Amino acid sequence: MARKTKEDSQKTRDAILDGAERVFLAKGIANTTMAEIADAAGVSRGAVYGHYDNKLQVCQAMIDRAFALDALRFPAQRGSACDTLLTAGCYYLAQFLEPGSPQRVSQILYLKCEQIEENRSVLRRREMADRLTMHYTRRQLRRAIAQGELPAALDVGLTAEYLVYLFTGLYELLENGPATLPRCERILRGALEGLPHAASLRAPIPHDAGSTTTPGSA
Repeated sequence: MARKTKEDSQKTRDAILDGAERVFLAKGIANTTMAEIADAAGVSRGAVYGHYDNKLQVCQAMIDRAFALDALRFPAQRGSACDTLLTAGCYYLAQFLEPGSPQRVSQILYLKCEQIEENRSVLRRREMADRLTMHYTRRQLRRAIAQGELPAALDVGLTAEYLVYLFTGLYELLENGPATLPRCERILRGALEGLPHAASLRAPIPHDAGSTTTPGSA
């Protein structure tokens, strides 16, 4: 029997990861078995175990592949930091609706990854992705302040949380279908346009800041 080439092995791995995406999305990670992944991929269980020891290794490889694809497509930084945030936000809103590996893996991570000990390694990957998103948002907000687009008194940490959690709600709205995308984009644009005027997102002023002591007031 002819030996498999690297190209053959890669095709098998891709088939396994494609099958895993479909099964994880349909059943959740906890309820999926290696046999079901093999059936969905159209390969034998031996072929799956030849590449991965268990379903969590399959899941990690699936996430790595999706994140690599996402990195290739992610929009470049624009001159304006606020425009960069808007462009990145609209990219992820559109991606949520675009069939493909990044979309499916995103839904698996946030909708089909059960909060149980067995999934701890996958949950850590999700937490890492959340931290990277928060870091990226904070970095762009600081750049917007430096460019004069946003007030220097803006509470960067609080504003980043506001924008990131806003996205959670927008994703839920997008579950109603593609027709909601323009509305989601308008909500995001409105949130960014409102940042320069949002007094509640300013950093708190210390009680003694700017206070003066007059004779007899002590």
